Parts: sequence; C-alpha cells; structure tokens
Amino acid sequence: MQKIKTYKPEENEDLRSFVKRIIAEQPDREPLRIIEQLVEITISELKKSPCQFFATVSERQMTVTIHHSGRPIDERMVWVMGDHIDRVDYKPDGDDGWVLTIRRDIPPLIVTRR
Repeated sequence: MQKIKTYKPEENEDLRSFVKRIIAEQPDREPLRIIEQLVEITISELKKSPCQFFATVSERQMTVTIHHSGRPIDERMVWVMGDHIDRVDYKPDGDDGWVLTIRRDIPPLIVTRR
C-alpha cells in the first residue's frame, strides 16, 4: 500500500517557495523539477489573484492542487502545461473559483542485471 503524505504551506509561504521546498524534500527530485516550471507559468497567469494550495506526494507521484478565484487561466497555457506533465486538470469549483491540479508520475527505479 502506498503511503501518501500531504503538505500544506507554512505561514506566509508563497506558491513558488512551497513547491521548491516540497521537491527538495523528495529523494528523487529530478523528475519533479518540471513542476517548478509549470508553477512559474501558473503564477504569471494568476497575476496576484489570491490562491490556496497543497501538495500530496507518494513514492509514485506528486500532485500540486491550486485553488484560486478571479479570472481563469488562459486555456492555451493549460494545454501547454498538459504537454509537459503527466496530468493537468483545470475546472471551475462551482463557487466563482477555479482548481488547477498538476500531477507528475515518478518512474520506478529500474535495476538491471549485466
């Protein structure tokens, strides 16, 4: 059974710092670095809109969920993000807000015999 850990931001921690901190804590950081770039795109699209966020991490994937209000992110940017990551979901929350979910799968360590 996979152990899933949920991360929440520390007091006054912004989205960029939060994602960098979470990735730095993971044993296999390299496949997760793309999330940092996609968060940069998200931040530029949000244009100071307030947002709440959290992350979940297991040995097989990392997911960052961002809830924001205001203008939606340009759908073309969401498509670009989707081209560079394992899964991106973006949908209205039904309460004048939006939820962006970015998931990166972590490939298993492969051991081969010679």
